[in-house]
Amino acid sequence: MIALRCRPRWGCCSVGLPRGVSAFPTLGPASPRRFAAAPAPPVLPLAVVADARIRAALPWLGKLAYITLASGFLMTDIFWLRGILAAGYMALTIYHILQLHPLRIPLFGSLVFCGVNTAMAVMLLRERYLILTDSESTIYGEHFESTMSVSSFKTLMAHGKMLLATEQSSLIKAGEVPDLVLVLAGEAEVVLEGGNTVVAEGALVGEVSFITGAVASATVLSRPGSSYLVWTPESLRQALEENPSLRNGLELKIGRELMRKLALGCWTADNLRREFKALEPP
Repeated sequence: MIALRCRPRWGCCSVGLPRGVSAFPTLGPASPRRFAAAPAPPVLPLAVVADARIRAALPWLGKLAYITLASGFLMTDIFWLRGILAAGYMALTIYHILQLHPLRIPLFGSLVFCGVNTAMAVMLLRERYLILTDSESTIYGEHFESTMSVSSFKTLMAHGKMLLATEQSSLIKAGEVPDLVLVLAGEAEVVLEGGNTVVAEGALVGEVSFITGAVASATVLSRPGSSYLVWTPESLRQALEENPSLRNGLELKIGRELMRKLALGCWTADNLRREFKALEPP
């Protein structure tokens, strides 16, 4: 007789196999997964996270965190947006910390977002509600509030100096690179060929030379009892290079001053030609 043999396959007969041997493997008890990670231990002591009151409050804390985040995204003011998001992510971080087996990635992600939004909220708070001295607050409100932020103004003040004139002296000399001068109180006198003229309180002096980099075309004298805010061009230009916001604000202030002087007829065609001579091509 000829014995038929075939290779054992699934769905095939077990011809040729020894007695008691099956072509189908038996399924034994499930073995533990080789790559299964153990549950993460709690961040806080077990007595804290296992407390019944903590366990009962956790769902509500999670809901509160997401409601706060949703409210933050609805804010149109950037300061309130950052502040509410920081509070929401803080609540979400606490929610993860109080878990028996916290998920590390959501925990650290919430902590990072909380830190970023808190830092931005503090920066906005300092910029918006930075404390000024009485004199600084007066100067800012009268001369710079509409053109620059409080933080930019503080930087501008740090590079300037206050000058109280007790006698007549030169603020700007013709033929020299002038300082930028703001008349805080009183007046300043501009010496011109056709006669002197007076610059009133709130006016800028030397602004055109500051823009063009040219020397002054006229001498400016202080008047006793008047006060001035003076910036040297070297120090101020360095500050403007480091602070674009300050540069934009000061350029806006100077631009408004030029328009005001043109509207009041402070400059004639000869004045303008002389002031902007440095800008003419050679």
